[in-house]
Amino acid sequence: MIQHLSIPDQSSRIQTSSRRALRVLALRAVDGAGGGADKIVLRNADSVSHASIEMAACFIHHPSDSDFDLVDRANHLGIRTYEETHRGPFDLRVFGRIQKVIADFQPDIIHSHDYKASFIASRLARRNPILCLATSHGWTGEKWREKNLFYPADRRLLSNFPGIIAVSDQIRDTLVSSGTDPRRVRVVLNGVDPQKYQRDLNTRSRVRKELGYAESDLVLGGVGRVELQKRFDLLIEAFAELRHQNNRLKLLIAGEGSLLEPLRAEVRRRQLDEHCQLIGHRENMTDTYQALDMLVQSSDYEGTPTVVVEAMALEIPIVATDAGGTAQLIQHLQHGRIVPCQNVPALIAATRETLESPTLAREMAMAARQRVETKLSFSERTRKLEAIYQELFKFGFLSSDRPLNP
Repeated sequence: MIQHLSIPDQSSRIQTSSRRALRVLALRAVDGAGGGADKIVLRNADSVSHASIEMAACFIHHPSDSDFDLVDRANHLGIRTYEETHRGPFDLRVFGRIQKVIADFQPDIIHSHDYKASFIASRLARRNPILCLATSHGWTGEKWREKNLFYPADRRLLSNFPGIIAVSDQIRDTLVSSGTDPRRVRVVLNGVDPQKYQRDLNTRSRVRKELGYAESDLVLGGVGRVELQKRFDLLIEAFAELRHQNNRLKLLIAGEGSLLEPLRAEVRRRQLDEHCQLIGHRENMTDTYQALDMLVQSSDYEGTPTVVVEAMALEIPIVATDAGGTAQLIQHLQHGRIVPCQNVPALIAATRETLESPTLAREMAMAARQRVETKLSFSERTRKLEAIYQELFKFGFLSSDRPLNP
């Protein structure tokens, strides 16, 4: 029930609003360099109207995580940032550490972005005059305790939240089927700033040379955390078949994860070493995208894949599975090609058709760019997010019976 979470009384919220901007603390537990959800957290904090909303970010990570770099990335953007550590899922000391962050920043809203952050926020809302909002990016882990313990508990917990943002219709439907009041859920697709993602032929030539590609090579790309949900194994399988048909093809996979070395071993087993690179984490993925002739997404599960929106902005032809909210981003044969999940023959066929129809591929890529400039621009997403913050603060909960812009 909603009353389980603390809701500041109406008069205190009005007084707060009159003396300063609305304060929102983004809370996120992170492994490694993070992924698309972490990009969204940083972009949110960087893009909101600072006259009306003051945002800070708090990242929680394990102290031994040498790949964690989100504080540096946040500082580069000038975002007020807090860094806290935990030593495991049951480290109760993290509650005291986040309580100190709350005391320092004095947020009106805690905006959580994963199950651990949502659990922490819900408990701290019981002792602080703060509202809880969660963005559900999906439940992608494959560990037994994630699938059978943490994720079901997260869905039950979120059903008590006064407001939830789902990044796809599929995630919204899962939340509603788990007991969440549909009036509390808003679907907001991920987006990018199209001005920061533009095709650049000079950058393309430089990056391709750095990666060892000739201008005549056709480079297929897979981007994302190298975990089971992305099914890069299927992408490698599809590439092996496509390579037999076209010896100009190369495959580039960018991202870190637990399956990086097993996939490299699979590349060696298939004797694709000279044609397939797994390059790990790249600091400047915007430049790396420029080297690609096509993005191929092979995922089993997604929220709303940020990499697809980024490729759309850069006018890169796209073949993608219909995982999560992907089909909400791309309309089949208008902005790219959509294929079923776990269907390697369909993935091969769609990739081949895209390669063999360059004029159509170019037209779809241009239409995808136009879609990013309008419906999927980050400014449009930020406008929706700001309206959600204001509505939640004003009324104490979200309701579809109220206007989006209160």
